[in-house]
Amino acid sequence: MRILLAFGMGLLTLARAQEFEAASVKPAAPPTAGMMRVMTQGGPGTPDPTRINFSNTSLKDVMVRAYDVKRSQIIGPDWLDSQRFDITATMAPGTTKEQFQVMLQKLLADRFGLTLHRDKKEMAAFVLTVSKKGLKMKESPDPAVKDGDPKPEDTPPPPPMPGKMQMGKDGIPQMPTRGRGMPMMMFMPGRARTKAEGATMDQLTKQLEGLLNRPVVDQTGLKGKYDYDLTFAPDMVTMFGGRGPMMMGPPPGGAGGGGGGGGEAHPEIKDDNEAPPLPVAVQEQLGLKLDSHKTMVDVLVIDHLEKVPSEN
Repeated sequence: MRILLAFGMGLLTLARAQEFEAASVKPAAPPTAGMMRVMTQGGPGTPDPTRINFSNTSLKDVMVRAYDVKRSQIIGPDWLDSQRFDITATMAPGTTKEQFQVMLQKLLADRFGLTLHRDKKEMAAFVLTVSKKGLKMKESPDPAVKDGDPKPEDTPPPPPMPGKMQMGKDGIPQMPTRGRGMPMMMFMPGRARTKAEGATMDQLTKQLEGLLNRPVVDQTGLKGKYDYDLTFAPDMVTMFGGRGPMMMGPPPGGAGGGGGGGGEAHPEIKDDNEAPPLPVAVQEQLGLKLDSHKTMVDVLVIDHLEKVPSEN
């Protein structure tokens, strides 16, 4: 009897370990004044490992973290990018990345009825290599951790983004960094900028895939961590189903849509300050080259997904 009871308690503990201690999922409020702030913070491996705070996030972005795949590997309904949600959750200290992923998968299944299957599909892709003129990104080695310094898991979460940012001479706000390996993105009419410190090539590749909406295969051979500051002309039709994160102000040609990263709407960028397309900017500013080709890609195909989550 005691053995059966202990076994039952073990199964109950295991089941609980696969769920968040508490979770809230709500549809995000509509943008105000043509501005929307998108934020994904927390989780194992971050300065805030026991909780997550996803604001104005799409279900595709949640699936990227839940299944450790790239955006281009997810095939689903058109609204997968456009519907936005606020998700907060807490988990026990010591939760691993793998356990966290199972928790997110269960959250998507319980709250949105997600079911899917895996498949392969031939897709247009990009190969990323170092350009012939050489790498232009600055390598940023990890700072040494000294005795007595706080461990990453003891470090408080990064501060919230400021409500207003100082404008640069090029008409783009001067963005703060979010922490090592955490790229920050901002969109505005006719121009976009992404900035990161201590980012790996895997992190840069995943970001480029989201912006290009196509797989990017890293063949640079670069193993270090890098600082980069990239300015380019965004293709909002290609990126995120026409809705980019952290857009400031209405898109060119009309109001509405878009998002915000805090701050005020900005004036149109002048023609003499026009930004280049993303592939050109990557080569000119980072010293990397994107070449197009086709490849077979493992994909997740969504069979069922509810548009409205069940109640908390």
